[in-house]
Amino acid sequence: MYVPGYITQEEEAVLPFFNSHDEALKWFKNKYGKNFILTGTEIIDEQNCHIYYLILDRELYEAGQNEFMTKGIITDAIKYMGSYQEIQVFDDGSIHIAH
Repeated sequence: MYVPGYITQEEEAVLPFFNSHDEALKWFKNKYGKNFILTGTEIIDEQNCHIYYLILDRELYEAGQNEFMTKGIITDAIKYMGSYQEIQVFDDGSIHIAH
């Protein structure tokens, strides 16, 4: 059902408790390396929410990114969306993983 590397809800439930964004970032970077990338930051409930993608299929992800940059669309968006998993990390260390 899930692609390799996908963080399930069960795995999310047993992640360590983080006291800050920096602490969470260090943990995720240590575990996932170059497959954990920052894609943006927005303010939610008066704190920064740092939006990361955990790249699950690098080739598919980069092909989708390239297609979007050159054509302005992604032909197979559903397939592209399965190439990564969004992880939100807040300044206080709380996280939310898209499932």
